[in-house]
Amino acid sequence: MTTATTDPATAQSLDPRQLRDDLLVLRRVSGNRMQAAPACVARNCDMVRLIARHWAPFGHTRRAAATGSAAEEQRWDILLARADPERSVEQCYADVVAYAYAVREFVQALHEAIRPGTTVPEVARSITAAVAKGDLPVGFELQVKQVAAALRAPAETVRAAMSSLVDSNRLERRSRRIFPAGSLQMHDALATHIADRLRAQIAAGVYARGSRLPSAKFLATTVCSDSAPVGRALRILDAEGTVHIGPRGTKVSQPARPTPRPAPTTPHHDEKNPRFSRDTIVATCCAAHEQWRRRGPAPVEVLHGRWQDLRSMAGQLLAAAPAPAPDVTQELASLARAAELASAPLPDEPWLQQWHTACLAKSISDILPLIPKEPR
Repeated sequence: MTTATTDPATAQSLDPRQLRDDLLVLRRVSGNRMQAAPACVARNCDMVRLIARHWAPFGHTRRAAATGSAAEEQRWDILLARADPERSVEQCYADVVAYAYAVREFVQALHEAIRPGTTVPEVARSITAAVAKGDLPVGFELQVKQVAAALRAPAETVRAAMSSLVDSNRLERRSRRIFPAGSLQMHDALATHIADRLRAQIAAGVYARGSRLPSAKFLATTVCSDSAPVGRALRILDAEGTVHIGPRGTKVSQPARPTPRPAPTTPHHDEKNPRFSRDTIVATCCAAHEQWRRRGPAPVEVLHGRWQDLRSMAGQLLAAAPAPAPDVTQELASLARAAELASAPLPDEPWLQQWHTACLAKSISDILPLIPKEPR
């Protein structure tokens, strides 16, 4: 991507004070304070056209400096066309207000462009560096407003920079959403991770050989996903012979170690492994669910700390859970699922770490009603 720089003479000629003064005038004219009298409308139209004529050469200079960034070129083309001082404008209130608003956007873009580090190539380099550093992790959507706030750059410049990075394959787009490169492959591979999770649960005896698996909709709730990835995961297990998908549902084919009731090691409740209250467990599970629902990145220390707390909570609850009756298969499956998830390792990628933590929180939420409440 070609680096665009502002001509030094142009940068000196862009007077910030005059830009601010003209923006104040344009905000008044493009707002609801302009009088609708014909003489006032004509006077304001001439004033707006004068402002547009004064700043048009600077806009063309910015357009020329944007060579190499298709998104930035298109952005300045649109701004210049809408704020063209020779543009035909009807001498009526609505048309003058619309023209004043277009010129205001153009002057605002010039005002933002004089700030150091706010050109599209500079912002693009900052985004690339943040992705490489892990501040914008793979798998998570890049929100324009959040990125703009983090980089202290104009939102429109960030949007243009992200479009340029998509064109150069440094970012990826799905529909209107933009992600770091490699995210879409990770999203599509979620079915493989769900298959690994279900395979481990079958091996741990959560689902016995010959038993019918719950519906894909129910399994999707246990793995915090949609039904589509679960369906793909079941087809993976069917192809390898672990399960058999038939007209009446999915049955477990592979032998599994039967576990009538999981018996995890009782955690030590000391200063390093405290005993958690019911309210704390509920709040931690809700936080994990909400974090995954929003798909927003979390600091590594927060995510790892929450995962460790959830593992301790699972051990505490499993140790306190009364033995269910042998025929209560749903309670047995919930307990076994929580034990298996609590012992499973945390994935390496932050996006998958959030998913895994949310799955563990869901399993804890499922067994919490089985635990007798302590008297207050």
